Amino acid sequence: MNLRLTALLLLLPLLPRPVRAKPPVLAGQLLFQKNCARCHGANGKLGLNGAHDLTKSNLNAFGRTYLVTKGLGKMPAFGKTLTPAQVQQVVAYSLTLR
Repeated sequence: MNLRLTALLLLLPLLPRPVRAKPPVLAGQLLFQKNCARCHGANGKLGLNGAHDLTKSNLNAFGRTYLVTKGLGKMPAFGKTLTPAQVQQVVAYSLTLR
């Protein structure tokens, strides 16, 4: 092995490694964590207080928007606490939990 290659191989572990960026926080993720994760869990599977497993839900965006806005059963209505844009963000995020 030549001297340059040996030196390179010895110095390789000392080179800085690229920093892996954290995945971006989706717009509705923080709202979901604040308002929904208590019952649904951070991954949508928790199911406390009768909350449905969002990873298995058949509801589309329209149905989820209705439930988030109006509530149903033990699920509170968020139509007066979240803006329509925030509701859409939460719904969009909840659809990523599949």
